[in-house]
Amino acid sequence: MARAFAELTAGTGLEPLSLAVSAAANDRYWDGAGIEHPLRAAGALYPLIAANLTVLAFGQTCPEPVIQARQQLVCHRRADAPATLRTTGAVQEAYERRGRRYVVIEATVALADGDPLWTSTVVFTPAATL
Repeated sequence: MARAFAELTAGTGLEPLSLAVSAAANDRYWDGAGIEHPLRAAGALYPLIAANLTVLAFGQTCPEPVIQARQQLVCHRRADAPATLRTTGAVQEAYERRGRRYVVIEATVALADGDPLWTSTVVFTPAATL
């Protein structure tokens, strides 16, 4: 169910998001970052995909344009492409600072086995306030 940014409160859940990441798409993420690393050659999923999946999951719940103000990523383990990733999460905190509203989203990205791959914490503010 879509909600307005102003309606988001701590505990508001994100609609789960499942997406397949092909080996080619994964390599484009690595390439876009300009990173040549042995993990790339081994086919490891690019960890910062978690940020994009958090943004996409948030966008399903709140379709308003937002600015990503801050991000933190915790990597729990490695996985290889291709893979289907499932992102779940919720609003951890909603607050105002200097007349702007913010929400802190914590999302977990997991493989089919359900064990966390990455935990992504992102702070969003509406684009219209900037």
